[in-house]
Amino acid sequence: MDDKLFEEQMKNLKNSYDQMSTISSVEKIVGEVKKAEKPYKRKVKLTLPYVASFIGVLFIAGLLATQLLTQPENTGTNSPPAKNTIENQPVTANDIETAMNEIRGYYERKVDELEEELGFQDVEQYAFVQEAKEAVQKFEERTSFKTQTELKNYTNNVKQIIDLRVSLPNEEFELIRSITKDNQVSDEEIIKYIEKLEYLKERYTDRWQNLHQPHQVQITNISEYVEELNSPDFNKGSKEYIELVEEMKRIGYIFIDDGEGTVYFKINYTKVSEAFRNQMSEEFKLYLDIQQGAKIASDAALTISRKDLEKQIILLEEIIIKSPNFADLNALKLHYQQRVEIYLTGLDNSPIIDDQGIVNKEVLNEFENFISAYPNSETTKIVKSFMSRLKDQNNQLTPQLIKEVETLIPANLKVIPNGLGVNLLPLTDQIMETYKTYKETENNQLLDGPFAGNNTIDLVVARMYMHALETEDYEMAYALIYKGQDADVPTLEQFKSEINNAGLDIQQLSNEVKMVDFTYTQNGERIEHTYIKKGGKTVQLKLRLEDGYPKVEYRSLF
Repeated sequence: MDDKLFEEQMKNLKNSYDQMSTISSVEKIVGEVKKAEKPYKRKVKLTLPYVASFIGVLFIAGLLATQLLTQPENTGTNSPPAKNTIENQPVTANDIETAMNEIRGYYERKVDELEEELGFQDVEQYAFVQEAKEAVQKFEERTSFKTQTELKNYTNNVKQIIDLRVSLPNEEFELIRSITKDNQVSDEEIIKYIEKLEYLKERYTDRWQNLHQPHQVQITNISEYVEELNSPDFNKGSKEYIELVEEMKRIGYIFIDDGEGTVYFKINYTKVSEAFRNQMSEEFKLYLDIQQGAKIASDAALTISRKDLEKQIILLEEIIIKSPNFADLNALKLHYQQRVEIYLTGLDNSPIIDDQGIVNKEVLNEFENFISAYPNSETTKIVKSFMSRLKDQNNQLTPQLIKEVETLIPANLKVIPNGLGVNLLPLTDQIMETYKTYKETENNQLLDGPFAGNNTIDLVVARMYMHALETEDYEMAYALIYKGQDADVPTLEQFKSEINNAGLDIQQLSNEVKMVDFTYTQNGERIEHTYIKKGGKTVQLKLRLEDGYPKVEYRSLF
């Protein structure tokens, strides 16, 4: 990165921080635990591009990062330090260098600990670790401080961010619980914890499917077995299997019957709800209730009142709008859309029409009351538009009008279609093993899989290609390039040169992408991945079959 571009990105990042709102009581988050520091060192690949938009939406411990600039001298007291104290002494360049070494060493020690706990070396590729890394890099940008107090508080704030983000979910959970003693926990803090569990879910899916499969044949009653798995004294199976079950429960998962004759797991939302229910908003309480499995309908009939349905719709709208970068946002939008459709059109066993298909007067009055009660709601616009179309049909609910409901939902509340949840980086253990072996042999049969989770063969190839680019393993990336018929591929040296000059930020792409849509054409010979980012923006990657195996088309992602 040249100096001019670096300075411009630094300026953008600072502007992003300056625009954040102020939060107080930071020092209460972690408590008084102080661990021995790892000696300072710099890793080979230190600097990532500083992306202002990424930091701008950073909710870390209730927007802790805000205080790094907006409250640099907050000491937790309303009284300024006395004059001529150590705290008011000038800050030397040596003081700043010492603090930077302390923070960098602390961050790297925490990364090493997390790598050891999770059992692999690419934890920095997780978006939640990237958040802490960005905070460290922002700290290293500072060249001056007004007082020793400002430097001390800035250092402590960054450490607290590291403690929260570079940790296992259960460790972050306990840190957040410590905040609740002063009723300071926010929805964003809990969302960050849940997102961390979502990111790690693929890794545990990989391990679970590998270890659970030999034990699957011994299950005679899935419901009873799930109950045993979730009990605190589960002890059936191999030592490694039992240890994995206990680890997953400790991390924050719970085992379930997936309804298809197999055992799976999900985030233990009940644990979250019980711990934080008195501190969280009504919107987030509803989200947790939905995720815990609370139903609104059964056998084509509502199981809640229409008034409660209205309330859920409004609460879902509010949390979607307030948390546009939530990892599970599309699931929220799906719940919202389903409820709006039910509210406007009814269900077979909870109809809103008479025998002639005319909407009941009571329901029309409900619509009017909804508009009056929530005049500024996005849903109100939907209800108004729907009522206008109903009026044109003499209040008859036609099949065509039912189909049109989906078109009334605005883009910021609408489900992104055809999206399959995906992680790009880091690779799972299984995919990484394939990566290493393929690099040595280039044996295409290794790509046959099967791979755990949603990983199709072409997605595995795409992810390995991106991992190769991110780690600057250009020989491996080149090996995954399509070189079949009509291929216009440069030499390896030319490829390396072009990649180095392309300015690709694969890590940032991985941070932003939430879903992928697959398109197969020419009898599957050509494949296009559409990676869907937060907010619906997309990036395309094209693949093509070479000897029956998908390879990345040259210049794809450029």
